[in-house]
Amino acid sequence: MEPERDAIYYEQLARVARLKASATDDQFLAVRLSEAAIRPERMARKPRRDSA
Repeated sequence: MEPERDAIYYEQLARVARLKASATDDQFLAVRLSEAAIRPERMARKPRRDSA
């Protein structure tokens, strides 16, 4: 159950970063937040891939 919980945590981090990126008017900040969401998305897929 631990890998699933880790995956959910990282998915939530990525989702928050994407929501903040879409909510901001600053284009530079939106790009940086979108780029920052990539790492948690990858980390969310890793525990599921390892457990499969």
